[in-house]
Amino acid sequence: MIEEAPVARREPPQSAKRKWPRDAEGISHGHQIANQLPLHDSTDSRKFPIRRYSCVGNIPFAFGQGASDKSAMEKNELRQRIKTRLAELDLSPIEAAKAIPGLERNFIRDFLEGKKQSFSAGKQPLVAAALQWTVADLVGPPPRRTSPGAPKLAMVPLLDRVTAGRLRSPASQIPIDDVPLLAFADLGRGEFFALTVDGDSMDRYSPEGSIIVVNRAERSLVNGRCYVFSIKGETTYKMWQGGANPHLSPFSTNPLNKPLFFKPRDLEVIGRVKRTILDL
Repeated sequence: MIEEAPVARREPPQSAKRKWPRDAEGISHGHQIANQLPLHDSTDSRKFPIRRYSCVGNIPFAFGQGASDKSAMEKNELRQRIKTRLAELDLSPIEAAKAIPGLERNFIRDFLEGKKQSFSAGKQPLVAAALQWTVADLVGPPPRRTSPGAPKLAMVPLLDRVTAGRLRSPASQIPIDDVPLLAFADLGRGEFFALTVDGDSMDRYSPEGSIIVVNRAERSLVNGRCYVFSIKGETTYKMWQGGANPHLSPFSTNPLNKPLFFKPRDLEVIGRVKRTILDL
């Protein structure tokens, strides 16, 4: 067995050795810098903080922190408010802008599409006028949304019975303090009382036994609306049909019910029927 002689290890030439820079005190920092460079690429350090870059146009700017998106949120909210307002007015952005002298036809549309980021002080009154707003409506904070409260209840007295067939006089005269009260929501303004329906001449709206709510503050006659009438002191519930030959019309499934004709001096309008209630 022949053993090979060991090969002598070559030392690199003196000129090939890397020389690390030294400071004024003669201390080399080469390895420290080499160790910190990868750190700079992956995370923050005190000596090599990472900067986050934002662009304004095509020019990058470095900031220590990302810019807040609050302004962008406010602009998006304003854009949505303007879109909603245009829908309420049934106008396109161009139609709204063309109606205001001095406002470019595409000005509002460009803002909605993000081509414009804000309104100058000189344009704000013009944009507000195009939206039929005040400047405060345009640049001020949006109105706060309030949750709807409980519906307002009206206590309505159940006074008597009313015929929806033949004319009849009131069945009774009950003192107002002794009558039952019924609660109704969202009746609006008026002076209300309730009646129980007798007969079937209005059963398409109010079957026999149902309760109608009458607004005695509303007595102007409108075709196709239902009222409680008094003819020579007798009451009836019918639909008003005016014109050359005015009459009180039934609205019934029963063909035996016929229109009622009257002399104008004999007719009195008690009030318009606002609502019908029927328990099943």
